Amino acid sequence: MNGEEREKFHIWRDRLINTKAIAPLEFGMPQEAVTALLGRPDGVSTMKRGGRPLILKYEDIELHFDGGRRGLFLIYSDSRTELSISAEPAEED
Repeated sequence: MNGEEREKFHIWRDRLINTKAIAPLEFGMPQEAVTALLGRPDGVSTMKRGGRPLILKYEDIELHFDGGRRGLFLIYSDSRTELSISAEPAEED
């Protein structure tokens, strides 16, 4: 990420952590749409499907993709802040 992209990312990450709102991202987005908004990721997973990584890493946040039609399905972090927001609602006991 360049400086401007990193600043946008920090604004998004702070709002995400405080509100759990993922906008402007949306579940189901393809990787190209995510990188258009957040810039090039800091890292990617070695696991790939169809030549594309299944995880894009932006600092301490991981964006998980299924490699198929579902697109983005999980936003996760276990470093600075524990965070797990998925397209599927969590099951309650």
